[in-house]
Amino acid sequence: MSDIHNALRRMDLNLLVVFDALMQERSVSRAAERCYLSQPAMSNALRRLRNMLDDPLLVKTSTGMSPSPRAQALEGPLRSMLNQLEHQLRPPSPFDPATTDRHFRIALTDYGENVILPKLSEQFWQYAPHASLEIVKLSQQLPEMALEKGELDLVVGVEEYMPAPKRLNSRLWKKDQLVCLACKSTKQKKSISLKAFTQRRHVYPSPLGVKANIVDEWLAEQGMARDIAVSTYSYLVAARLVTDTDYILSVPGQIASQLIELFPLQILQAPKGFPGFQLNLIWHPLYENDPGLKWLLSQVLELE
Repeated sequence: MSDIHNALRRMDLNLLVVFDALMQERSVSRAAERCYLSQPAMSNALRRLRNMLDDPLLVKTSTGMSPSPRAQALEGPLRSMLNQLEHQLRPPSPFDPATTDRHFRIALTDYGENVILPKLSEQFWQYAPHASLEIVKLSQQLPEMALEKGELDLVVGVEEYMPAPKRLNSRLWKKDQLVCLACKSTKQKKSISLKAFTQRRHVYPSPLGVKANIVDEWLAEQGMARDIAVSTYSYLVAARLVTDTDYILSVPGQIASQLIELFPLQILQAPKGFPGFQLNLIWHPLYENDPGLKWLLSQVLELE
């Protein structure tokens, strides 16, 4: 243990508040009232201060109590320290989204950027016009250290790929079902059987860069597999690759709704029992009571 810790262990730090009151009042009785103590208790505290600092500190004179040179030297630094401590221990100011200029950082997948970000950005524009929002690309590795350091406020992950450890706060949130996309010019039924699904070649969008995914795991449970022709990080690139080819693409339903507006693609009803996924919100318990984080979470949870 360091010397400063040993010194502090021998001190009653409450006496520093007593010392400040005595120096301001120059009177035991008035300092007692200021500290809500009886006069005998204040006199006892002064005695303990004198013993602790080995100095008379305040001495009775013809004009009242006068501080010793040691007390005068201590007065300014101790009052500054007490003021700083009081400021740090004061409850945080209420968070006002209308005036805050806070910079929020959220880690998202490609799905989150396409589905969540436009609506969340609109809420920022409406309710927090001076705040800023930065999106960090989410990889396969959960950025736990960035959450702990306060470099990230929130992670919006996919529970099936990124379960949160128990030491972090998490909440299951939005669900989405996977559907199949195929070229619109290709003549085919509005649904696809499991057999036909495995016979087609696939484009695999992997926003997290993972090789194993819930579709392949589901197929493996059926004793089957699929043939992946191309893998990419981007839903948009995947959609372009399916256009004018016989490839098939499996994507979340909300992404599919956007892609068919941009490309000549059609949604096919997936094989029976086709998997879905669930998003989870992840944040660090160190910042559980941060008013800004609470507001951010409330805005995300309001998204449809």
